[in-house]
Amino acid sequence: MTDALVVASNRGPVSWRRDHDGSLVARRGFGGLVTALGGALQREPGTWVSVALTGDDRQVAQQHVGTPFEVEAGEATYRLRLVDAGDRYDAYYNEVSNRLLWFSVHQLWGEPYAPSGIGWHDAWEDYRSVNAAVAEEAVAADAREVHLQDYHLTTCAPLVRREQPDAAILQYLHTPWCHPEYLRHLPDVVASDVMRGLLAADVVAFSSQAWCEAFRRCAARICDAAVDGEDVVYDGRRTRVTAFVLGVDGDDLAASAASDAVAKAGRDLDEERGDRALLLRVDRTDLSKNILRGLLAYELLLERHPQHRGRVWHYAHLNPSRQSVPEYREYLQRCRSAADRIRERFGGDCLTVFVGDDYPRAVAAQQRSDVLIANPVMDGTNLVAKEGPALNRVDGVLVLSPNAGAADVMGDGALMVNPYDVEEQAAALHRALTMDLAERSARAQKLRAAAGRGTPTEWFRAQRDVLRQVTAGRPSSASS
Repeated sequence: MTDALVVASNRGPVSWRRDHDGSLVARRGFGGLVTALGGALQREPGTWVSVALTGDDRQVAQQHVGTPFEVEAGEATYRLRLVDAGDRYDAYYNEVSNRLLWFSVHQLWGEPYAPSGIGWHDAWEDYRSVNAAVAEEAVAADAREVHLQDYHLTTCAPLVRREQPDAAILQYLHTPWCHPEYLRHLPDVVASDVMRGLLAADVVAFSSQAWCEAFRRCAARICDAAVDGEDVVYDGRRTRVTAFVLGVDGDDLAASAASDAVAKAGRDLDEERGDRALLLRVDRTDLSKNILRGLLAYELLLERHPQHRGRVWHYAHLNPSRQSVPEYREYLQRCRSAADRIRERFGGDCLTVFVGDDYPRAVAAQQRSDVLIANPVMDGTNLVAKEGPALNRVDGVLVLSPNAGAADVMGDGALMVNPYDVEEQAAALHRALTMDLAERSARAQKLRAAAGRGTPTEWFRAQRDVLRQVTAGRPSSASS
Protein backbone atom coordinates (compact mmCIF):
# COMPACT_ATOMS: atom_id res chain seq x y z
CA MET A 1 0.00 0.00 0.00
CA THR A 2 1.33 3.41 -0.98
CA ASP A 3 0.56 6.25 1.41
CA ALA A 4 0.04 9.83 0.33
CA LEU A 5 1.62 11.07 3.54
CA VAL A 6 3.90 9.92 6.34
CA VAL A 7 4.40 11.83 9.57
CA ALA A 8 7.34 10.75 11.73
CA SER A 9 8.03 11.96 15.26
CA ASN A 10 9.37 10.85 18.60
CA ARG A 11 5.99 11.01 20.36
CA GLY A 12 3.04 9.72 18.39
CA PRO A 13 -0.66 10.58 18.47
CA VAL A 14 -1.54 7.54 20.62
CA SER A 15 -0.15 6.03 23.81
CA TRP A 16 -1.23 2.98 25.78
CA ARG A 17 -1.93 2.25 29.42
CA ARG A 18 -3.27 -0.64 31.44
CA ASP A 19 -6.96 -0.74 32.21
CA HIS A 20 -8.29 -2.02 35.54
CA ASP A 21 -8.47 -5.54 34.08
CA GLY A 22 -4.87 -5.39 32.81
CA SER A 23 -5.71 -4.90 29.14
CA LEU A 24 -3.91 -2.29 27.04
CA VAL A 25 -6.08 0.74 26.23
CA ALA A 26 -5.17 3.33 23.58
CA ARG A 27 -5.58 7.01 24.37
CA ARG A 28 -5.20 9.96 22.05
CA GLY A 29 -2.53 12.55 22.69
CA PHE A 30 -3.34 16.22 23.20
CA GLY A 31 -2.19 19.40 21.53
CA GLY A 32 -2.20 21.24 18.25
CA LEU A 33 0.25 18.90 16.53
CA VAL A 34 -1.96 15.86 17.02
CA THR A 35 -4.94 17.91 15.85
CA ALA A 36 -3.23 19.20 12.70
CA LEU A 37 -1.13 16.24 11.67
CA GLY A 38 -3.62 13.62 12.81
CA GLY A 39 -6.41 15.44 11.00
CA ALA A 40 -4.50 15.29 7.72
CA LEU A 41 -4.05 11.55 8.17
CA GLN A 42 -7.80 11.15 8.63
CA ARG A 43 -8.50 12.80 5.27
CA GLU A 44 -6.13 10.82 3.05
CA PRO A 45 -4.13 7.57 3.13
CA GLY A 46 -1.30 8.12 5.56
CA THR A 47 0.78 6.66 8.36
CA TRP A 48 2.25 8.07 11.56
CA VAL A 49 5.64 6.63 12.53
CA SER A 50 6.71 7.17 16.14
CA VAL A 51 8.87 5.74 18.91
CA ALA A 52 7.47 3.63 21.75
CA LEU A 53 7.97 5.74 24.89
CA THR A 54 6.74 3.52 27.72
CA GLY A 55 6.79 -0.15 28.62
CA ASP A 56 3.18 -0.47 27.52
CA ASP A 57 3.96 1.26 24.22
CA ARG A 58 6.88 -1.10 23.68
CA GLN A 59 4.68 -4.12 24.23
CA VAL A 60 2.33 -2.87 21.51
CA ALA A 61 5.31 -2.24 19.22
CA GLN A 62 6.54 -5.80 19.75
CA GLN A 63 3.15 -7.08 18.60
CA HIS A 64 3.49 -5.21 15.28
CA VAL A 65 7.18 -5.45 14.36
CA GLY A 66 7.72 -4.08 10.85
CA THR A 67 4.00 -3.87 10.07
CA PRO A 68 1.47 -1.04 10.17
CA PHE A 69 -1.65 -1.33 12.30
CA GLU A 70 -4.76 0.72 12.91
CA VAL A 71 -5.98 1.91 16.29
CA GLU A 72 -8.96 3.97 17.39
CA ALA A 73 -8.36 6.68 19.98
CA GLY A 74 -10.87 9.36 20.78
CA GLU A 75 -12.93 9.93 17.66
CA ALA A 76 -10.07 9.22 15.26
CA THR A 77 -8.51 6.16 13.66
CA TYR A 78 -4.76 6.18 13.13
CA ARG A 79 -2.59 4.00 10.93
CA LEU A 80 0.62 3.59 12.92
CA ARG A 81 4.11 2.17 12.65
CA LEU A 82 5.71 1.97 16.08
CA VAL A 83 9.47 1.69 16.67
CA ASP A 84 10.76 -0.09 19.77
CA ALA A 85 14.14 1.48 20.49
CA GLY A 86 14.86 -1.01 23.28
CA ASP A 87 17.99 -0.32 25.30
CA ARG A 88 19.01 2.42 22.81
CA TYR A 89 16.18 4.67 23.97
CA ASP A 90 17.93 6.29 26.94
CA ALA A 91 20.95 7.38 24.90
CA TYR A 92 18.81 8.47 21.93
CA TYR A 93 16.30 10.43 24.00
CA ASN A 94 17.99 11.58 27.21
CA GLU A 95 21.68 11.79 26.34
CA VAL A 96 21.54 13.07 22.76
CA SER A 97 18.08 14.60 22.13
CA ASN A 98 17.54 16.19 25.53
CA ARG A 99 21.13 17.02 26.43
CA LEU A 100 23.49 17.35 23.46
CA LEU A 101 20.97 18.75 20.98
CA TRP A 102 18.43 20.51 23.23
CA PHE A 103 21.09 22.30 25.29
CA SER A 104 22.88 23.40 22.13
CA VAL A 105 19.97 24.84 20.12
CA HIS A 106 18.60 26.54 23.27
CA GLN A 107 22.09 27.81 24.20
CA LEU A 108 21.88 26.38 27.72
CA TRP A 109 25.36 24.97 28.30
CA GLY A 110 27.02 26.06 31.55
CA GLU A 111 30.35 27.11 30.17
CA PRO A 112 33.23 26.56 30.81
CA TYR A 113 32.37 23.17 32.36
CA ALA A 114 29.75 21.73 30.00
CA PRO A 115 29.42 19.97 27.70
CA SER A 116 32.28 17.80 28.93
CA GLY A 117 33.01 16.24 25.53
CA ILE A 118 33.21 12.81 27.18
CA GLY A 119 30.98 9.81 26.54
CA TRP A 120 29.14 11.14 23.50
CA HIS A 121 30.31 8.68 20.85
CA ASP A 122 28.27 5.61 21.85
CA ALA A 123 25.22 7.73 22.62
CA TRP A 124 25.42 9.33 19.18
CA GLU A 125 25.56 5.92 17.52
CA ASP A 126 22.41 4.90 19.41
CA TYR A 127 20.70 8.12 18.31
CA ARG A 128 21.62 7.44 14.68
CA SER A 129 20.43 3.86 15.05
CA VAL A 130 16.98 4.91 16.31
CA ASN A 131 16.77 7.47 13.49
CA ALA A 132 17.57 4.65 11.05
CA ALA A 133 14.78 2.52 12.51
CA VAL A 134 12.30 5.39 12.12
CA ALA A 135 13.49 5.98 8.55
CA GLU A 136 13.07 2.28 7.74
CA GLU A 137 9.44 2.40 8.86
CA ALA A 138 8.83 5.61 6.92
CA VAL A 139 10.31 4.06 3.79
CA ALA A 140 8.17 0.94 4.24
CA ALA A 141 5.06 3.12 3.94
CA ASP A 142 6.27 4.15 0.46
CA ALA A 143 4.90 7.69 0.87
CA ARG A 144 5.06 10.48 -1.67
CA GLU A 145 5.35 13.07 1.10
CA VAL A 146 7.23 12.70 4.41
CA HIS A 147 7.00 15.16 7.31
CA LEU A 148 9.71 14.68 9.95
CA GLN A 149 9.17 16.36 13.29
CA ASP A 150 11.77 18.01 15.48
CA TYR A 151 15.29 17.51 16.77
CA HIS A 152 14.85 13.84 17.67
CA LEU A 153 15.09 12.87 13.98
CA THR A 154 17.84 15.06 12.51
CA THR A 155 19.63 12.19 10.73
CA CYS A 156 16.48 10.57 9.35
CA ALA A 157 16.02 12.45 6.05
CA PRO A 158 19.15 11.17 4.21
CA LEU A 159 18.10 7.58 4.88
CA VAL A 160 14.62 8.20 3.52
CA ARG A 161 16.11 10.07 0.56
CA ARG A 162 18.47 7.20 -0.29
CA GLU A 163 15.62 4.68 -0.50
CA GLN A 164 12.97 7.01 -1.91
CA PRO A 165 14.75 9.69 -3.94
CA ASP A 166 11.49 11.11 -5.32
CA ALA A 167 9.78 11.60 -1.96
CA ALA A 168 9.05 15.18 -0.93
CA ILE A 169 10.57 15.63 2.55
CA LEU A 170 9.91 18.41 5.05
CA GLN A 171 11.48 18.63 8.51
CA TYR A 172 9.89 20.94 11.06
CA LEU A 173 12.01 22.00 14.04
CA HIS A 174 9.80 23.02 16.97
CA THR A 175 12.86 24.40 18.75
CA PRO A 176 14.94 27.53 18.18
CA TRP A 177 18.24 27.26 16.34
CA CYS A 178 21.60 28.62 17.41
CA HIS A 179 24.41 30.44 15.63
CA PRO A 180 27.34 28.43 14.19
CA GLU A 181 29.74 29.23 17.00
CA TYR A 182 27.34 27.76 19.53
CA LEU A 183 26.51 24.68 17.45
CA ARG A 184 30.25 23.94 17.55
CA HIS A 185 29.83 23.11 21.24
CA LEU A 186 28.84 19.76 19.78
CA PRO A 187 31.56 17.34 18.62
CA ASP A 188 32.43 18.11 15.00
CA VAL A 189 31.02 14.80 13.78
CA VAL A 190 27.69 15.45 15.52
CA ALA A 191 27.35 19.03 14.26
CA SER A 192 28.19 17.92 10.72
CA ASP A 193 25.84 14.93 10.81
CA VAL A 194 22.99 17.08 12.10
CA MET A 195 23.39 19.77 9.45
CA ARG A 196 23.91 17.35 6.57
CA GLY A 197 20.97 15.30 7.78
CA LEU A 198 18.61 18.25 7.84
CA LEU A 199 19.81 19.54 4.47
CA ALA A 200 18.70 16.28 2.86
CA ALA A 201 15.12 17.55 3.26
CA ASP A 202 13.45 19.69 0.60
CA VAL A 203 12.15 22.09 3.27
CA VAL A 204 13.50 22.81 6.76
CA ALA A 205 10.99 24.80 8.78
CA PHE A 206 10.97 26.76 12.04
CA SER A 207 8.48 28.92 13.94
CA SER A 208 10.51 32.14 13.57
CA GLN A 209 12.56 33.78 10.84
CA ALA A 210 15.29 34.36 13.42
CA TRP A 211 15.87 30.61 13.69
CA CYS A 212 15.85 30.30 9.88
CA GLU A 213 18.63 32.85 9.57
CA ALA A 214 20.69 31.11 12.27
CA PHE A 215 20.26 27.78 10.48
CA ARG A 216 21.43 29.21 7.15
CA ARG A 217 24.52 30.61 8.85
CA CYS A 218 25.25 27.18 10.33
CA ALA A 219 24.88 25.58 6.90
CA ALA A 220 27.35 28.04 5.41
CA ARG A 221 29.93 27.76 8.20
CA ILE A 222 29.72 24.06 9.07
CA CYS A 223 28.93 22.52 5.65
CA ASP A 224 30.41 25.22 3.40
CA ALA A 225 26.98 25.41 1.76
CA ALA A 226 25.82 28.30 -0.42
CA VAL A 227 22.99 30.53 0.77
CA ASP A 228 20.67 31.82 -1.95
CA GLY A 229 17.89 33.94 -0.44
CA GLU A 230 15.73 31.61 1.65
CA ASP A 231 17.44 28.54 0.18
CA VAL A 232 20.55 26.61 1.08
CA VAL A 233 22.36 24.82 -1.74
CA TYR A 234 24.43 21.84 -0.62
CA ASP A 235 25.67 18.62 -2.25
CA GLY A 236 23.75 19.37 -5.44
CA ARG A 237 20.47 19.87 -3.59
CA ARG A 238 18.45 23.00 -2.83
CA THR A 239 16.69 23.19 0.55
CA ARG A 240 14.13 25.88 1.35
CA VAL A 241 14.52 27.20 4.92
CA THR A 242 11.43 29.06 6.06
CA ALA A 243 9.10 29.77 8.97
CA PHE A 244 5.44 28.97 9.58
CA VAL A 245 3.31 30.58 12.28
CA LEU A 246 1.64 28.06 14.59
CA GLY A 247 -1.29 29.50 16.52
CA VAL A 248 -4.02 28.06 18.72
CA ASP A 249 -6.95 25.87 17.79
CA GLY A 250 -9.75 28.08 19.06
CA ASP A 251 -12.44 25.41 18.79
CA ASP A 252 -10.34 22.85 20.65
CA LEU A 253 -9.51 25.34 23.42
CA ALA A 254 -13.15 26.38 23.73
CA ALA A 255 -14.24 22.76 24.08
CA SER A 256 -11.65 22.18 26.81
CA ALA A 257 -12.63 25.37 28.62
CA ALA A 258 -16.31 24.34 28.64
CA SER A 259 -15.70 21.02 30.40
CA ASP A 260 -16.96 20.19 33.88
CA ALA A 261 -13.39 19.44 34.97
CA VAL A 262 -12.27 22.98 34.08
CA ALA A 263 -15.28 24.49 35.86
CA LYS A 264 -14.45 22.58 39.04
CA ALA A 265 -10.77 23.51 38.81
CA GLY A 266 -11.82 27.15 38.42
CA ARG A 267 -13.92 27.06 41.58
CA ASP A 268 -10.99 25.58 43.50
CA LEU A 269 -8.65 28.28 42.19
CA ASP A 270 -11.13 31.05 43.05
CA GLU A 271 -11.35 29.79 46.63
CA GLU A 272 -7.57 29.67 47.02
CA ARG A 273 -7.05 33.04 45.35
CA GLY A 274 -9.69 35.07 47.16
CA ASP A 275 -9.72 38.70 46.08
CA ARG A 276 -6.04 38.82 45.12
CA ALA A 277 -4.65 39.47 41.63
CA LEU A 278 -3.46 36.30 39.91
CA LEU A 279 0.09 36.28 38.50
CA LEU A 280 0.39 33.06 36.51
CA ARG A 281 3.03 30.87 34.94
CA VAL A 282 2.18 27.68 33.03
CA ASP A 283 5.30 25.83 31.87
CA ARG A 284 7.24 22.61 31.72
CA THR A 285 10.08 22.36 34.24
CA ASP A 286 12.56 22.95 31.47
CA LEU A 287 15.72 25.01 31.88
CA SER A 288 14.87 27.02 28.78
CA LYS A 289 11.59 28.24 30.33
CA ASN A 290 13.49 30.48 32.78
CA ILE A 291 11.28 29.65 35.77
CA LEU A 292 13.96 30.52 38.32
CA ARG A 293 14.50 34.08 37.07
CA GLY A 294 10.73 34.53 37.01
CA LEU A 295 10.55 33.58 40.69
CA LEU A 296 13.39 35.99 41.47
CA ALA A 297 11.50 38.74 39.62
CA TYR A 298 8.42 38.09 41.75
CA GLU A 299 10.54 38.21 44.90
CA LEU A 300 12.02 41.55 43.78
CA LEU A 301 8.53 42.85 42.98
CA LEU A 302 7.35 42.19 46.55
CA GLU A 303 10.57 43.63 47.96
CA ARG A 304 10.44 46.90 46.00
CA HIS A 305 6.67 47.38 45.88
CA PRO A 306 5.24 46.49 49.31
CA GLN A 307 1.73 47.46 48.17
CA HIS A 308 1.53 44.13 46.30
CA ARG A 309 2.14 42.04 49.42
CA GLY A 310 -1.04 40.22 50.34
CA ARG A 311 -2.72 41.51 47.18
CA VAL A 312 -1.04 39.28 44.59
CA TRP A 313 -0.97 35.51 44.38
CA HIS A 314 1.69 33.97 42.17
CA TYR A 315 0.58 30.56 40.94
CA ALA A 316 3.22 28.58 39.04
CA HIS A 317 1.69 25.58 37.29
CA LEU A 318 4.60 23.36 36.28
CA ASN A 319 4.51 20.13 34.31
CA PRO A 320 7.49 17.92 35.24
CA SER A 321 9.83 17.53 32.28
CA ARG A 322 12.76 15.17 31.63
CA GLN A 323 13.44 14.36 35.26
CA SER A 324 15.68 11.49 34.16
CA VAL A 325 18.22 14.14 33.05
CA PRO A 326 20.34 15.35 36.03
CA GLU A 327 20.36 19.02 34.99
CA TYR A 328 16.54 19.08 34.93
CA ARG A 329 16.25 17.55 38.40
CA GLU A 330 18.75 20.03 39.79
CA TYR A 331 16.97 22.97 38.16
CA LEU A 332 13.58 22.01 39.57
CA GLN A 333 15.11 21.70 43.02
CA ARG A 334 16.65 25.18 42.73
CA CYS A 335 13.23 26.56 41.75
CA ARG A 336 11.62 24.88 44.75
CA SER A 337 14.30 26.26 47.06
CA ALA A 338 13.73 29.79 45.73
CA ALA A 339 9.98 29.37 46.24
CA ASP A 340 10.53 28.27 49.84
CA ARG A 341 12.65 31.35 50.49
CA ILE A 342 10.03 33.68 48.99
CA ARG A 343 7.30 32.16 51.15
CA GLU A 344 9.48 32.53 54.23
CA ARG A 345 10.04 36.21 53.45
CA PHE A 346 6.56 37.26 52.38
CA GLY A 347 4.13 34.69 53.75
CA GLY A 348 3.26 31.13 52.91
CA ASP A 349 0.22 32.01 50.82
CA CYS A 350 1.94 34.50 48.49
CA LEU A 351 3.15 31.76 46.15
CA THR A 352 2.00 28.30 45.10
CA VAL A 353 4.20 26.03 43.01
CA PHE A 354 2.24 23.10 41.59
CA VAL A 355 4.30 20.36 39.94
CA GLY A 356 2.17 17.80 38.16
CA ASP A 357 -0.07 17.03 35.22
CA ASP A 358 -3.47 18.74 35.61
CA TYR A 359 -4.63 20.18 32.29
CA PRO A 360 -8.08 21.36 33.51
CA ARG A 361 -6.43 23.37 36.29
CA ALA A 362 -3.99 24.94 33.82
CA VAL A 363 -6.87 25.98 31.54
CA ALA A 364 -8.88 27.41 34.43
CA ALA A 365 -5.87 29.39 35.63
CA GLN A 366 -5.28 30.87 32.18
CA GLN A 367 -8.93 31.96 32.02
CA ARG A 368 -8.48 33.94 35.24
CA SER A 369 -4.94 35.30 35.14
CA ASP A 370 -4.44 39.04 35.58
CA VAL A 371 -0.84 38.64 34.43
CA LEU A 372 0.76 35.74 32.55
CA ILE A 373 4.55 35.55 32.46
CA ALA A 374 6.36 33.69 29.67
CA ASN A 375 10.02 34.67 29.86
CA PRO A 376 12.00 31.84 28.22
CA VAL A 377 15.69 32.30 27.60
CA MET A 378 15.06 30.65 24.22
CA ASP A 379 11.96 28.90 22.89
CA GLY A 380 10.79 27.58 19.54
CA THR A 381 7.22 28.86 19.78
CA ASN A 382 5.92 28.91 23.38
CA LEU A 383 2.28 28.08 22.71
CA VAL A 384 1.33 29.06 26.27
CA ALA A 385 1.95 32.68 25.27
CA LYS A 386 -0.83 32.21 22.70
CA GLU A 387 -3.15 29.83 24.55
CA GLY A 388 -3.21 32.06 27.65
CA PRO A 389 -4.54 35.18 25.89
CA ALA A 390 -6.94 33.06 23.80
CA LEU A 391 -8.45 31.53 26.95
CA ASN A 392 -8.31 34.61 29.17
CA ARG A 393 -11.61 36.22 30.24
CA VAL A 394 -10.34 39.24 32.21
CA ASP A 395 -8.08 41.11 29.74
CA GLY A 396 -4.98 39.65 31.31
CA VAL A 397 -1.57 41.16 30.53
CA LEU A 398 1.17 39.06 28.90
CA VAL A 399 4.80 39.57 29.98
CA LEU A 400 6.87 37.97 27.21
CA SER A 401 10.48 37.32 26.25
CA PRO A 402 11.52 38.33 22.72
CA ASN A 403 13.41 35.02 22.55
CA ALA A 404 10.14 33.08 22.32
CA GLY A 405 9.09 32.30 18.77
CA ALA A 406 5.62 33.57 19.72
CA ALA A 407 7.05 37.08 20.11
CA ASP A 408 7.03 37.50 16.32
CA VAL A 409 3.24 37.80 16.37
CA MET A 410 2.43 38.50 20.06
CA GLY A 411 4.96 41.27 20.65
CA ASP A 412 2.64 44.19 19.82
CA GLY A 413 0.23 43.32 22.61
CA ALA A 414 2.67 42.04 25.23
CA LEU A 415 5.05 43.72 27.66
CA MET A 416 8.43 42.61 26.35
CA VAL A 417 11.26 41.81 28.78
CA ASN A 418 14.89 40.75 28.56
CA PRO A 419 14.83 37.16 29.89
CA TYR A 420 18.18 37.64 31.61
CA ASP A 421 17.26 40.93 33.34
CA VAL A 422 15.44 40.13 36.58
CA GLU A 423 15.06 43.80 37.48
CA GLU A 424 13.36 44.57 34.16
CA GLN A 425 11.03 41.62 34.65
CA ALA A 426 10.09 42.81 38.15
CA ALA A 427 9.37 46.28 36.75
CA ALA A 428 7.21 44.77 34.00
CA LEU A 429 5.22 42.76 36.54
CA HIS A 430 4.57 45.94 38.53
CA ARG A 431 3.47 47.76 35.39
CA ALA A 432 1.19 44.89 34.41
CA LEU A 433 -0.43 44.75 37.86
CA THR A 434 -1.08 48.51 37.92
CA MET A 435 -2.05 48.98 34.25
CA ASP A 436 -5.28 50.90 33.64
CA LEU A 437 -8.28 49.05 32.26
CA ALA A 438 -8.26 50.79 28.87
CA GLU A 439 -4.68 49.76 28.11
CA ARG A 440 -5.30 46.23 29.37
CA SER A 441 -8.31 45.90 27.08
CA ALA A 442 -6.49 47.27 24.03
CA ARG A 443 -3.51 44.96 24.56
CA ALA A 444 -5.72 41.94 25.22
CA GLN A 445 -7.58 42.52 21.98
CA LYS A 446 -4.30 42.52 20.04
CA LEU A 447 -3.15 39.37 21.82
CA ARG A 448 -6.34 37.45 21.07
CA ALA A 449 -6.19 38.36 17.39
CA ALA A 450 -2.52 37.40 17.12
CA ALA A 451 -3.02 34.08 18.96
CA GLY A 452 -5.49 32.95 16.30
CA ARG A 453 -3.06 33.39 13.41
CA GLY A 454 -1.98 30.09 11.88
CA THR A 455 -4.34 27.54 13.39
CA PRO A 456 -2.81 24.05 13.46
CA THR A 457 -4.73 23.11 10.33
CA GLU A 458 -3.63 26.29 8.52
CA TRP A 459 -0.06 25.81 9.75
CA PHE A 460 0.15 22.30 8.30
CA ARG A 461 -1.58 23.26 5.06
CA ALA A 462 0.92 26.10 4.54
CA GLN A 463 3.82 23.67 4.95
CA ARG A 464 2.37 21.28 2.41
CA ASP A 465 1.82 24.12 -0.07
CA VAL A 466 5.46 25.23 0.17
CA LEU A 467 6.74 21.66 -0.03
CA ARG A 468 4.75 21.03 -3.19
CA GLN A 469 5.89 24.32 -4.69
CA VAL A 470 9.54 23.54 -3.98
CA THR A 471 9.39 20.02 -5.41
CA ALA A 472 7.06 20.69 -8.35
CA GLY A 473 9.78 21.22 -10.91
CA ARG A 474 12.22 18.65 -9.60
CA PRO A 475 13.08 15.90 -12.09
CA SER A 476 12.23 12.39 -10.91
CA SER A 477 14.97 9.84 -10.38
CA ALA A 478 13.42 7.70 -13.11
CA SER A 479 14.01 10.43 -15.70
CA SER A 480 17.44 11.51 -14.54
